[in-house]
Amino acid sequence: MKIDFGITATDYAKHRAGFPSSLFDRLSEYGIGLPGQNIVDLGTGTGTLARGFATRGAKVIGIDPSVSLVEQAKQLDQAAQVQVEYRIATAENTGLPDASADVVTAGQCWHWFDRPRAVQEVKRILKEDGYIAIAKSPHS
Repeated sequence: MKIDFGITATDYAKHRAGFPSSLFDRLSEYGIGLPGQNIVDLGTGTGTLARGFATRGAKVIGIDPSVSLVEQAKQLDQAAQVQVEYRIATAENTGLPDASADVVTAGQCWHWFDRPRAVQEVKRILKEDGYIAIAKSPHS
């Protein structure tokens, strides 16, 4: 089944709550989301997780198959005066170089991926000593 979240991109940008500062604080205790880290945010959508890491000084690439969601993310980034690089791609085929990420993240979306293929892609793009963080809303 193919689902297009881009149809509701404007609603996501207006109404979907971002992640709390406490999440980023907690992840930093584990060495995730530190300034200068190369982070790849899979299924970035409107960029809530990506923007949070970028605000804290990480270099972030947001990956999403929806052009509409990425356009909303760019607008939200501009309003927040933060820079994230976005690419139209999937979690299973990012197109990124091998061992290019210090951290790979996915926020409220891992269940939508073809998980075996996504795991293989994460293993390919993650540096040997890298981290993966999958965040889920307590309400989902």
